Amino acid sequence: MTETKKLTLNLITPEKQLLDGVQVDMVVLPALMGEMGILPKHVKTIVQLGLGSLRYKKDGKEEEFAVMGGFAEVLNDVVNVFAEGADLAEEIDEEAEKQKIKAAKESLSRKDADIDFELAEMEIKQAIARMKVKKRKF
Repeated sequence: MTETKKLTLNLITPEKQLLDGVQVDMVVLPALMGEMGILPKHVKTIVQLGLGSLRYKKDGKEEEFAVMGGFAEVLNDVVNVFAEGADLAEEIDEEAEKQKIKAAKESLSRKDADIDFELAEMEIKQAIARMKVKKRKF
């Protein structure tokens, strides 16, 4: 009987390592130009990540993280994901994300000179990405 080949998945953010050497069957990355599926024996590559869903299958179960950009490296059946931020889908507080969107939109509507418009827009995009992952999972 042949052993099924697995991938080793690592997910690292500036704050902490969220996944360390997890053996998985497949990974789907939120690449900048669209989703990218990774299976064992994938060609080595480096890809820039956008805002979106990082999913992986392990023993028939799917887990999901909301990823806030970064990059991923695939080499010798190891997938290293270096994300600017990431949240496990089940830990995302949808109400808190709605409040972040509301506060950022209020800041943008004031057109105050002290407002960092790019930061406010990014906060809205990140909160929406987290909510999409949460709604997809549950």
